[in-house]
Amino acid sequence: MDSYCEQLVAKTRTSGDTAKAVMTIVISLLIATGFVFLMIWIGLLGLIFAFVSVGLGVWFVSGMGVEYEYIITNDEMDIDKIKGKRKRTRMITVDIKRTFDFEPIPCGSEDFDVVVHASSGLESDAYCLFVEHSDYGRVKIIFNPNKKMRETIAQNVPKQLRKKVVGEDVE
Repeated sequence: MDSYCEQLVAKTRTSGDTAKAVMTIVISLLIATGFVFLMIWIGLLGLIFAFVSVGLGVWFVSGMGVEYEYIITNDEMDIDKIKGKRKRTRMITVDIKRTFDFEPIPCGSEDFDVVVHASSGLESDAYCLFVEHSDYGRVKIIFNPNKKMRETIAQNVPKQLRKKVVGEDVE
């Protein structure tokens, strides 16, 4: 049976992210103010540079948002990182049939070759998916799947993990 599911999760903004955004805007405004004062010597070019510096500051701040997209197609799960709603990067593709554990946070602290953080930052609904990957070895994926995503994962994991994935009996 073919299965398909996708979910978009936005990373919650931390105080550090807000501080970076404020500092970026303040610096771009200071540079713009400097160009306005330089208009005495460089003329209209100073005003153009001022607008460009403010525009660049706004562009940088708008690109600070991070989202994660989980896509399950049949027995493969792709995780993409989307920065500022403009740049998409594939983080990892895993074969769900090679899952050996699935549990809510806090996860076991076993040794893993790779840890993929693709969560919103909220631990209340975060899960860990443990997969054997052909290129990376043992992989631990920390993410925030909703109920539909967990049900789709349950269709493809080994039988002994199905109840653990959705928390109820699944056929």
